[in-house]
Amino acid sequence: MGAVVAILLILSAYLHVNARSNTLIYALFGDAVNMDPLGATDINSWKVMSQIYEGLMKFRPSSLEVEPCLASYYEVSDDGLVFTFYLQKNVQFQDGTPFDADAVIWNARRGMEKADTSYYADLVWGNVKAVEKLSRYVVRFTLKEPRADFLTNLALPFGGSMVSPNATDLKNNPIGTGPYRLTDWVRNKAITLAYNSNWWQSKLTDGVGFKSIRYLVVDDPEEAVNLLRQGKVHILSYVPPEQVESLNGEVNVRLEKTPLLGTSFLGFNTKSAVLADAKVRQSLLFLLDQDYLIKHVYNGLALRSQGPLPPALEKEIECRYLSPNYEVGVRLLQEAGYSKESPLHFTLEVPLEPRDYMPSGGVKLGEGLKEVYESTGLVKVTFVYKPFESLLKDLMEGKATEAFILGWSSDNGQADNMLTPLFHSKSPLNFFKYENSLVDKYLEEAQTELDENKREKLYRETCGILLKDAPAVFLPIPVSFKALDDRLRGYNINPINIEQLYFVRY
Repeated sequence: MGAVVAILLILSAYLHVNARSNTLIYALFGDAVNMDPLGATDINSWKVMSQIYEGLMKFRPSSLEVEPCLASYYEVSDDGLVFTFYLQKNVQFQDGTPFDADAVIWNARRGMEKADTSYYADLVWGNVKAVEKLSRYVVRFTLKEPRADFLTNLALPFGGSMVSPNATDLKNNPIGTGPYRLTDWVRNKAITLAYNSNWWQSKLTDGVGFKSIRYLVVDDPEEAVNLLRQGKVHILSYVPPEQVESLNGEVNVRLEKTPLLGTSFLGFNTKSAVLADAKVRQSLLFLLDQDYLIKHVYNGLALRSQGPLPPALEKEIECRYLSPNYEVGVRLLQEAGYSKESPLHFTLEVPLEPRDYMPSGGVKLGEGLKEVYESTGLVKVTFVYKPFESLLKDLMEGKATEAFILGWSSDNGQADNMLTPLFHSKSPLNFFKYENSLVDKYLEEAQTELDENKREKLYRETCGILLKDAPAVFLPIPVSFKALDDRLRGYNINPINIEQLYFVRY
């Protein structure tokens, strides 16, 4: 009898471990915006799309190294211009459409056609000269010029994802080949994904994982933390700095320090009347007391910015930022004609919701910036707080604004990806309306320069110009944490914020 009971208990435990759990609850601080890989630009959309779509290449778990995914293998010509991909067979999109060479060509041509209007389309497909079908499962790409990041970019959720050629509304109804499919999206409340039972890589999960993922949009960080403590949320997309110490002592909570390969900035509309003068913009750079912000806004959990590049990339380029200098900042403002009787007055638009680069939310950051700048007596700032989606929409549509707070995370871990999207005059994401022909020239030359030392020199020159022209003031870089239910295993994230949640299980 005892032996039988023991066997039944073991069998029960085995079946429990090797069965799909119900729902993984993931708290997001803000909704996704757009699920079309060629139209999306925000991190919350990125998080969700990573579970729905796949590309010809994929990132290895917790790594920036890539390997074949929907391509079983590939070949590259000696001159680096021709890539031949041999595709996985018997793969279907979530709507039943077959994945084959025709689907790849449809996606590639769609990306090539949108390269002039979509940053991510240009990043992945803008350098493709031609794409041709060699057989049902073999596709050949010919590039305009050799680019070392082509394979990496094919793995990006934005731009590189393969979508169903029969999809009609990718912004709201994404259809890919990935482990999860969208089943419900209530705007600003929740996004629900269900496991794709026809996923061609289901053997990777060995039958375990979660049946569904529910992204819960939570506006209040305190509420999100309480939901985690109560076991009603399993993952927080970020931990507010003021909660790090207390959560670190929780028995059922595990903190994961996550690399943040990005920056945040106070950006200036360089075409606006009040901020058109580079001397005025540079004065705001000198007056920014990063140490004050780190202490009072980031709770000590941040690093001083060294400019437009995050620490991991800055070390290679050595783009050293200008140190705060109150006296120089004041002098520049006075030279520009401002005084305590007639201070510089500009409007600053700030996202309300916490972001990875703004973990305590927009209001607290605004309060810190108000203290830093208005304590000089020479600056008066009017703060306008908006939902992130609203602010981004206004900027994308080119609506008039004087200054704004945003962040940028590297898409592929390359210095070019931190500089060209933001500061090239033809980039659709250059919300600064910044134009400098020499910056354009250096960035374009660096993209095709294969000599690493020469490429780094071009980036150094670019950084020097950006510090002089000051289209933006760069803010401290947070030390970022995610909080997990301690029962979870298999969670992984890489330096550009790609998670592969099909690995996660109890």
